[in-house]
Formats: sequence, C-alpha cells, structure tokens
Amino acid sequence: MTTRNEALTELPAWRALEAHHRAVRDLHLRKLFADDPKRGERMTAEAAGIYLDYSKNLITSETLGLLLDLAEAVDLRGKTDAMLRGEKINRSEGRAVLHIALRAPREATILVDGENVVLKVHAVLDRMADFSNRIRSGAWKGHTGKPIRNVVNIGIGGSDLGPVMAYEALKHYSDRSTAFRFVSKVDGTDFCEAVRDLDPAETLFIVSSKTFTTLETMTNARAARAWSLAGLGGDEKSIARHFVAASTNTAEVAKFGIDVADMFPFWDWVGGRYSMDSAIGLSTLIAIGPENFRAMLDGFHEIDEHFRTAPFARNLPVLMGLLAVWYSNFFGAQTVGRSTAAPSAAIRARFTGASPAPTASIRFIS
Repeated sequence: MTTRNEALTELPAWRALEAHHRAVRDLHLRKLFADDPKRGERMTAEAAGIYLDYSKNLITSETLGLLLDLAEAVDLRGKTDAMLRGEKINRSEGRAVLHIALRAPREATILVDGENVVLKVHAVLDRMADFSNRIRSGAWKGHTGKPIRNVVNIGIGGSDLGPVMAYEALKHYSDRSTAFRFVSKVDGTDFCEAVRDLDPAETLFIVSSKTFTTLETMTNARAARAWSLAGLGGDEKSIARHFVAASTNTAEVAKFGIDVADMFPFWDWVGGRYSMDSAIGLSTLIAIGPENFRAMLDGFHEIDEHFRTAPFARNLPVLMGLLAVWYSNFFGAQTVGRSTAAPSAAIRARFTGASPAPTASIRFIS
C-alpha cells in the first residue's frame, strides 16, 4: 500500500510495469493472437448485460497481472470503499465523489457529513418526474396557453455532452411529438440554428449551470431570453413559463426571471462528467419519460454494484481504467479511446478531431 509520501512511480509494482513495457512495446497484435488463439475468448468480461472484449490491446497475461498488482499496491479497493462511504477523496477540492448516490435506490443510505444524501437525490428526482409529466401531458402551458412542443437544453461540458449523448442513444424511447435541441457553443450560430424553426410560444429552455454564472452557458441563456421575449411580446412574466434551471444559485436564477420553484438542484459532490443522471439530465427525463429514466438509473446502479463487489480481474470499470493507465503512462498516449460501442453519427458529431484507436469493444446483451 502506498503511503502519503511515497511516489506512485517509485512503487515496485510500477517499476515492474516499466520493465515489462520495454519487453513488450514492439509486439504486434497479429503475433499475440497467433501465439494465443483463445485470446479473444479469455480476455473478456461481462456484467449487467455488457460484454467487454479487451483482447485487442497491446497486453499479455503478464501485463494484466502486473496492472492488477499495481491496483493492489495503491489500495484501489480501499479507496473505492472510501468513495462509496462518502469520504472526501477529492483532495484538491475537499469534496466527496458520489455520482453513485445519484442512482442509488430510494432505501439506500450514503452519508456525507452525517447526512443521508440519497433522500435529497430522490426528492429532486421526484420533482423532475412530476415536471416531466406536466410537460409531456400538456398540463404545463406556455405564456400564451400553448403546450410545450420544443425543449432546448443550454449547457456546456458535462451539462451538454451527457444529456445530448443520452438523448441520442435513447431516442428510440423518446416522445417524438416534442423536439429536443442542445446548445453549448458560444458562437451565436449554434443558438440560431437550434431555434431557427421553433415557435417561442411552444419552447421551453433548460439552463444547466450549477453556479448560473458560466460564461458560455449564460451568454446563450441571455440570447434565448431575448429571443423568447421578442416572440412573446416582450412580457417579462413569460420567462417563468418558458425557462427552468438546473442550478444551485437561487439568487441568480430568480434574477434571470425563472421561478425558483422550477429550479432543480444538484450538489458539489457531483462531477460534471457524471452529472447527467442528476438534475442536469432533466431534458433526457422529459424526452424518455420518468419510467425509462429510472430504468436507466437502475442500470447505472447495477454497474456500480458490479464495480463495488467484482474481483478486479473481472471488473469492467477497473479493467478499462487499468488499460487507460497502461496506455497513458507507459505508451505516452495523449488520448485513450477507452471503449467503442458503435456510437451513432449524431453522437460522433459532438466531437472534433480524429478519434483515437479504441482499446476495448463493448457489446450490449439483451
């Protein structure tokens, strides 16, 4: 186990990986498969309907063993348990890391500073479900009395990529009578194209910003506000019927004109890249409905439990994480394509630049 003052790269397990890398770095996958015909069957793992094939990596059985030794040397299991207990393992910010609480069952207990945060999570999820049902049923009316037919999520980073990728992946389950758009770029063209064919009287904006001060998000939110007011006769009261927020800044939300009763909070222990199953996922919930959204969260929880209990040698998140360590730290890879699950063209379009070579393939089993 490492001590606070012991550098990771000084560990015997790390040094062993360095020596091993020098021995295998020039190996070719063709030779690895030729020498081990059953490699494609052996280097696999499965959990929660997900089949992981990591055989097409520049690793041998020895590599995997050494990576697992490293996981033991740094006490990965102990650190995992500390995270699950709500300890503040984010040392740079002094925060807990509890995206797992966002999909924990209602009866679970996860404490942060002595408080069971699962109760707060489900209180927000219940409010989100109620709001979604009002939008989907037409009970929520816009300023002119028309039902909402268009939902536009405004965010950046995890407040954009998570919701839009989840929406594209789950579009089969979405309400096709409602259009969903996503705005993130500060370039005005992004917003203009998103609303080009929309009726302000039938459009709801979700402003997704924890602080409600993020430059790019608030620039687009102000553009949306001006566009909405222009289409609704300039009545400031209309904002409350066409804007809601995923945020924690009550004062700024109210100043914008949003009813704070329609502000859906989340917490500082929710990292941006993991936030789409919090209030940030409101657009996804409206699209696919509360029942499907909760089924998605149940799937996340199933993987969380697999991560918590499975031996590292069969643990999907651990295996993928160790492969990332191998490529990033020993091959010097600047980016690591940790997995490929045949993303749609719409999802790929959210990214720019060349895609890195995948290190594992994932198949979903029905």
